[in-house]
Amino acid sequence: MSNELKVGGFPERLPPEQYVENTIKTCIAKNYEQFGYVNIETPAVERNDVLTAKSGNDVSKQVYGLYGYAQWPEDTKEYSLHFDLTVPLARYVIDHEGELAFPFKRYQMQKVWRGERHQAGRFKEFYQCDIDVIDKNLNIAYDAEVIYVLYTTVEKIFQELGLDKTFVIQLNNRKLYDSIFTHLDIPPENAKKLMNIFDLYHKIDKADFEEQVQTLIGEKYDELLQYFNQDILTKQSEYPTDIALAIQELKQVYEYLQRRGVNVHFDPYIVRGLDYYNGTVFETFIEDNREFGSICSGGRFDNLVGYIRNNTGKKGTEYGGVGGSIGLSRLLFRLKEAWLLTSEIPLADVMIFNFDDTAQEYREEIADTLRKEHIRVDQYLNPDKLGKQFKYAESKHIPYGILAWEKEQEKGNVQIKDLKERTSDIIEVSEVIEKLKQYL
Repeated sequence: MSNELKVGGFPERLPPEQYVENTIKTCIAKNYEQFGYVNIETPAVERNDVLTAKSGNDVSKQVYGLYGYAQWPEDTKEYSLHFDLTVPLARYVIDHEGELAFPFKRYQMQKVWRGERHQAGRFKEFYQCDIDVIDKNLNIAYDAEVIYVLYTTVEKIFQELGLDKTFVIQLNNRKLYDSIFTHLDIPPENAKKLMNIFDLYHKIDKADFEEQVQTLIGEKYDELLQYFNQDILTKQSEYPTDIALAIQELKQVYEYLQRRGVNVHFDPYIVRGLDYYNGTVFETFIEDNREFGSICSGGRFDNLVGYIRNNTGKKGTEYGGVGGSIGLSRLLFRLKEAWLLTSEIPLADVMIFNFDDTAQEYREEIADTLRKEHIRVDQYLNPDKLGKQFKYAESKHIPYGILAWEKEQEKGNVQIKDLKERTSDIIEVSEVIEKLKQYL
């Protein structure tokens, strides 16, 4: 058992890891905004009838309810912490539809909470970085745009971290399942169980998968797999109308992404677990490294706003939506676990040393001048021994140091030091900015 006072499943980071997380969030927000998505935040809490509008008891098992510390469980309030950002978005649209421009394209980066069992890479509190589009009669082209935005964002994240990886979008459409199950007369209760089994396809033994499916639907197994063992995106076949329409939707998104240079594959076993998805679904993996886990995922949810209206009695316009999310906390965990994050992250660009209180104003002027040029400066204020200051700079992986005492001030100089190589130059103070920019 850990000796930490911190509660398990609620991550916290040391400064270098926090710096990486902040860098990634900045990268994500910048790329989302380049596609016209606007930022919002919603409260951490939502009404229970909003959170459970679609999935009911399945979701309620994961939701953290709220009640006062000094109260008894029977005093539980009728609201809980949100378990994702999609349901709060649907509620937000209902509350603000008269004030929003549609199609409403938003991004949102907030923590969410789920009552999951704590295990490696799974957290009870974690960051999600979502984009979604909401509108009446939402065009299928937005499904493709959302996936393209997320794909390019993931590429830029890995470029920012100096990681050379190739990604693949695994694409499917839930309508394809629904129409095939209807065509094969598979009852709804078995259809839902089948979806759960298909969702496990890449995680369990193939023989185990086949046995579970055959046990559930018997002789219809071979007929079902016919739809997944052929390339339905290119094969010219006569399909029942509802199956043909699902395939057409899938092809539109697939072909759009191919035109934009996205590495996209049709994967009939991509399901996505949440019940509110009812069309396009997708997940993103590192090519040839599925064990790393999905980096981002999402899909279409045409009825979610309607479910919330029905559950809360708030009438109005029906809206469809499509979106996706980068699970930032899980991504950082996987990167660290795979030793893909460097531990030598500079937490400042330069440190100004302090041996005594002489020339203090001179050092402050230098620090302020550098900061105006967006150079990160850590000014050491205690007059400690230089050895202690060097250790401090080393612990924060600061690459350069500036030493400026009274004699340097008199000459208008500074000593600039490469803290890794332990070499130094004496230059005029007017040259400091140019010199540091050359180094950095």
